[in-house]
Amino acid sequence: MVHELALALALIQLALFALCWGLIALLMPQERRPALLFLALCASDALTAWLHVGQEGALGPVAPWIMTLGLASATLVCCGADAFVHRRLRQARFWFGVCAVGVAAMWLPLPAGADQVVRLAVYQGAFLLLLVGPLIWLRAGILAEFGRYGWLPLLPFALMSLPVAAFLVQITLQPEVVPARFEVDPVRGARSLIPFAIVSGIFHITWLGMMLGRQVVAARQAARIDTLTGTLRRGAFEAELEHGIAAAARLGHPLTLAFVDVDHFKRINDLGGHAAGDQVLRRLGAVIGATLRNTDRCGRWGGEEFVLLLPGLAPAQAPRLLQRLRRRLEAERIAVPAGCAALSLSIGYAGCEAGERPELRQLIRRADDAMYAAKRRGRDTFVGWHELGGDDAASADAPA
Repeated sequence: MVHELALALALIQLALFALCWGLIALLMPQERRPALLFLALCASDALTAWLHVGQEGALGPVAPWIMTLGLASATLVCCGADAFVHRRLRQARFWFGVCAVGVAAMWLPLPAGADQVVRLAVYQGAFLLLLVGPLIWLRAGILAEFGRYGWLPLLPFALMSLPVAAFLVQITLQPEVVPARFEVDPVRGARSLIPFAIVSGIFHITWLGMMLGRQVVAARQAARIDTLTGTLRRGAFEAELEHGIAAAARLGHPLTLAFVDVDHFKRINDLGGHAAGDQVLRRLGAVIGATLRNTDRCGRWGGEEFVLLLPGLAPAQAPRLLQRLRRRLEAERIAVPAGCAALSLSIGYAGCEAGERPELRQLIRRADDAMYAAKRRGRDTFVGWHELGGDDAASADAPA
């Protein structure tokens, strides 16, 4: 009765996790491969638990099946984790190769003079490799994506590897324990389901958490990033700008803001259609991203207008970076429809020196005014707000 209750509880737990993985495979196509592998893991573990607890007596013929299913479960664990971390099965040959060695040890005839110790030692060694492998090959990728939280899904591998390593040492030093390993005792099996359920629960919950966490991060990124150009959306850029101004004032660092507008963009749309215009903006976003420093930020302000946040860069230093952007754009030779001039940019910039703290809207207006001044001066150039004077200052708000 006790072992039947333990088995029922273990199967209910696995069924719930299987339902979760099935829903993820259905609702998250990008995570379908690892979800299906973990779903298969639930089925393999359920069959293993039923064989281990639901049988009576010493079962020599059943023990190899249980151990084979154990290796299959470990392989599914590794493949699912590998598919999640790398978005493909990068180490598939290793996982299946180790599994094949372990299965062969359980089923192939032993060499003359060998006993069950050899069979079980090879099996345990293969099992241990499948548990330690993810700690070696998946650690860097998952920590790079999730930081210190990446250790959580790796914890079950470490927990499961400890008893396997201990038993491998035991059968090496005390080979007399081997015959008992090939017996299936339902009471002992029921007791073994307690640590199994704990480790299995930790495994499925942590990997479910990682998978859902990835979706949350992706959703946040989608809300921040303009899908066409790969730059920040306007709201996200304004938040970065507020933070940048506050940081510059607090640290006493300079800061520059630049407005970038594509010259004659309406003509590109008129002659090539919106698809041509979208392609130009997509390529331009990539060029800007490749030009900026890691600390810089680029946002799409609207239409064909971009805005650059250049922290630590004084207005007098900005022309060097802006000139580098123009040269890279010329070298890129972004295709435009026939009848359009080569792609060029009008850029206006404004900023503050070290120790100054401009008001946000004032800084935006100054950079915008300078950009319109660049258009009035013939386009394909950049103008700093500090250069405006006379007619430029008087007509700063006039349409270009």
